[in-house]
Amino acid sequence: MSFMFHRSTRIAVAILAFQLIGISTVSAQSSTLDPPSSQPEVTADSSTTLAVLSVDGAVLKTVETTSVAAQAAGVLNKVHVREGDRVKIGEPLGTIESTSTELQLERSKVALEVAQRNLENTIDIDLAQKNYAVAQNEFDRALESNKVVSDVYPAVEVERLKLVRDRAELEVSRARFAKEIAKLEFLKSQIEHKQLVDMVSKHTIGSPVSGMVVAIEKRTGEWVEPGAVAVRIVEIDRLRIEGFLKAEQADNTLLNRDAQVEIMLAGKKIQSKAKLVFISPEVNPINSQVRVFLDIDNSDGKLRPGLRASVWFPTNESKVTAAKR
Repeated sequence: MSFMFHRSTRIAVAILAFQLIGISTVSAQSSTLDPPSSQPEVTADSSTTLAVLSVDGAVLKTVETTSVAAQAAGVLNKVHVREGDRVKIGEPLGTIESTSTELQLERSKVALEVAQRNLENTIDIDLAQKNYAVAQNEFDRALESNKVVSDVYPAVEVERLKLVRDRAELEVSRARFAKEIAKLEFLKSQIEHKQLVDMVSKHTIGSPVSGMVVAIEKRTGEWVEPGAVAVRIVEIDRLRIEGFLKAEQADNTLLNRDAQVEIMLAGKKIQSKAKLVFISPEVNPINSQVRVFLDIDNSDGKLRPGLRASVWFPTNESKVTAAKR
């Protein structure tokens, strides 16, 4: 019995050792295999694998959203647009009641016309100059007469003629001064007229940018105050792609460089190009990535904010196609 027990023990130890050797061999073999690559591949037309710089988490966003506010107080007479309309710079969006301001403008036109005519009028200067010429002539004749025959004109009369001459000279100066005042009055009327023209123009809410109307905040008949938002416009001719690059790849030499863009829209693949316009100087300490902005043309209006995109920078000028992850 003792012999059988020891024999069974030796057999069990041998089997256990054999199993341990087999496990070690399998582990050694598996450790020699290369780990699978998790990087996307890009294949050129020549079937050569190329490295690319991929932008992670790329999403289309609007570059500018403009809140157009009223610049004058009053009742909103009419809204000229609705949601979804595309507008251009300067296009009217709404009209605010402006009857009182328009009457003031008409009054300023009349005042400006009066000021202009006063400025152009030379009657006062001409009359003052003629009176001065007559007074000067009478004074000179009195002096000449007294030189020929003494006391033809008494001294009192000579003084009176001199006073008349001096007064006429002052009248000329006063007429010229009045002309300068008329010039200033004309300039003042011009400024007041321009102010009222500007006030009337502010009763029309114009579009400061080109884009699409996405919200109407004020409706016809509502009272608006200066600064109250009436319409919101989104620029869609140019969109922005926001994404992330690895910190070690985010070199400033990439700025203004074109990137390849691929977007799925309604089951169709749209390919385009975008220009890198911004690389954030801050690095995310958690994932070692930096934020980047790329601008993409959308003049045809096909692209929409919120769409995801595949964006990459090819390493050469060959045509490349991003392999699916």
